[in-house]
This record gives sequence, C-alpha cells and structure tokens, in this order.
Amino acid sequence: MGRQYVDVKVCSDDRCSEWVVAFIDTGADLTVIGTRISEKLGIVLEKTEREWAASDGDELYSPITQVEIIEDGGRERISLDEVLVDDRPLDMESNEDVLLGLDYLQKAKKVLYFDD
Repeated sequence: MGRQYVDVKVCSDDRCSEWVVAFIDTGADLTVIGTRISEKLGIVLEKTEREWAASDGDELYSPITQVEIIEDGGRERISLDEVLVDDRPLDMESNEDVLLGLDYLQKAKKVLYFDD
C-alpha cells in the first residue's frame, strides 16, 4: 500500500504556512510539526514538554504547541491543542513537514480505506 500523504496548511493565530507535505501516520497518537514550520509561523514554544515514544521504543521529550490544520480541498480548520514540535519523527528525504496522528484523524472524522 505504501505511505499516504496529503497537502496541508498549518495555522497559528492569524498566520498560515504555505502548502506543505503531511504524512498520515495511523501509528502516531499525536500530530507533529517540524521546527521549520514553527519558526515560519513565529510560534513561541511553551516550556512544557510532552513525553512520547518513538517507533524504536525510545522515550523522548518535545515541546508542544497549538495549531490548526487545513487540508487541501477542505474548508474546515481542525484545531489541535497538543502538537509536538520536533524534526526527529519526520522523513526529511520525503520532504515531510507534518506528521498527522490519530488526534487529527479523529477530530477531522477521517475514514481510511485500504486496498486489498
């Protein structure tokens, strides 16, 4: 089946990014944005960090922020209150700027279809 991608805009306050590549990761509980996006949007990172487990089992800590996600072709902004800001889970070779986790998929009421 392969990896599934979608184009999104990330918004914070009244500022939005350009369209960026987001990887849909059904194994991730939380959405992740890269530091490049957070810097472009002028996001001031909270001192609060969230513990999370990497796919290899390592326990990591990352700052969190609040953002809104707009999917290409969509009109609705999906608000996410706890988004990790970290480059480590992103595949830079695939130009990923965002990893959409289950938090986004559930709030946006996304239904995933898999080929046989």
